[in-house]
Amino acid sequence: MTTALIGIILVQSFWIKTTIDTKERQFSLNVNQALKSVADDIKSREMSDYLAVYQKLIDSIGSPKESQLTSVFQYVDRNQNTNKTYIYSQGILEDDYNITSNLIEPISDDSLSIIDYTKLKTTTIIDDAFDREMQNMSSIERLQRVEKMSLIDQAKYSSIFSDLAALKPIHKRVSNVEIELLLQKEFKDRDLDLDFDYRVFNGELATKVGSDRYTNLEGLDKYSMPLFDDDEGISEYSLVVGFPNRTHYLRSSISYLIILSVLFTLTIILSFYFTVLNSIKQKNISEMKTDFINNMTHEFKTPIATIDLALNAIKNEKVKQDENLKNKYLNVINEENKRMNKQVENVLKISQLDKNKITLIKKENDLHKVINEAAERISLLLKTKDGSINFNYNADKSIIDLSFEDLTNVFVNIFENAIKYSTTEPKIDVKTINENSDIIICISDNGMGMSNKVKSKIFDEFYRVSQGDVHNVKGHGLGLSFVKKIIDLHNGTISVSSELGKGSEFKIIFKI
Repeated sequence: MTTALIGIILVQSFWIKTTIDTKERQFSLNVNQALKSVADDIKSREMSDYLAVYQKLIDSIGSPKESQLTSVFQYVDRNQNTNKTYIYSQGILEDDYNITSNLIEPISDDSLSIIDYTKLKTTTIIDDAFDREMQNMSSIERLQRVEKMSLIDQAKYSSIFSDLAALKPIHKRVSNVEIELLLQKEFKDRDLDLDFDYRVFNGELATKVGSDRYTNLEGLDKYSMPLFDDDEGISEYSLVVGFPNRTHYLRSSISYLIILSVLFTLTIILSFYFTVLNSIKQKNISEMKTDFINNMTHEFKTPIATIDLALNAIKNEKVKQDENLKNKYLNVINEENKRMNKQVENVLKISQLDKNKITLIKKENDLHKVINEAAERISLLLKTKDGSINFNYNADKSIIDLSFEDLTNVFVNIFENAIKYSTTEPKIDVKTINENSDIIICISDNGMGMSNKVKSKIFDEFYRVSQGDVHNVKGHGLGLSFVKKIIDLHNGTISVSSELGKGSEFKIIFKI
């Protein structure tokens, strides 16, 4: 069972770890896809802006014919002192040679004119009209301008526009609003509903474009994607996103499965634990009952043997003729018979107490009288051991509702234990005091004492302290169990404090 339980726990742990790893891989895949889409959208949007402005220029000057320079302007910097804007001008020089390819290859049917394109770069200084023109164009107008441009023209000018855009500072190329809106849209489409922080990095350096909470995204699990990459996939900028609550988000998605798994595993562990505990308890009970049967057999064997000897003696003719001797043997038989009946009654009474079939008849009586009666009953046993009892009655109020005979037997049992388990001359101290509305009886002795393990079990049925031969101290292990049940029926409490070699003290408390 232990091996199977450990195996189940290991399998469950492996399954949970595998599930979490799968969730993390799926999360990373979704985030990277979202970042790729955002980077592509930003790049496409920037190129569309340039193409839209260029198409507007074409609309204003017409399409190039023969040899014509088509200029595209790019904002670089603005001098605050001169209020001038420095512009890079790049263009393509288009030369139409008015000859077709069939002059070179007579078999060719291609009648299109051969045109040569030459890339040119210049730097000029103009005002901010171009930048203002781009800002003033609405999104719809830009889209309409780009749609008018053919795919060939778009491809033809894209590399030039990319070079021009690279000269612009990053915060002029993309804004926090644009990045945040695009990230929110992409994450929402992929069911990634959790907080995020982002920043654009230039190599290892953080730029000013990004969220405010984490400037460098330190301490967060980060995901990176190149931004404004060229045809070879190389870019000096990267969009980096971090998730402060990533771990909680991943765990929460399977938290109910983890909780159920832990609950079921704990249930199995607890069931296993209580099964083993119950088995040990049943084994101990079985051993105690076996000891009880052995003790009971021993207790019955002695009076039965004595009775048998007395009966055989009575059958003797000489004894029959001697009335005094015959009466002596009859008294022995009577005493031994009473002794056996008392043992049987004790066992039956404990059984009745266990089944709650006994009802105590209580009357108002003095608790001190009960203690004195119990002391009187064990006086002969105490005398044979040369023992003594010291009474110290300090309780002014000692009248309670009690069952005189049953409570007397309680104190008899306690006194007998103090005498039986004493290695020297027994000395018993009985003290009573009133405290609030209670009467407290303390009974201490100078016996062998008890360990903590024994103290926790002395009120259990059939329990006896193992001291070598089980019959060294006679008893059935029912005395203190009976004591506890009778005191409970009187709504009282009993406790014991003891130390090995230093005796024991029983404290009994009753409500007045």
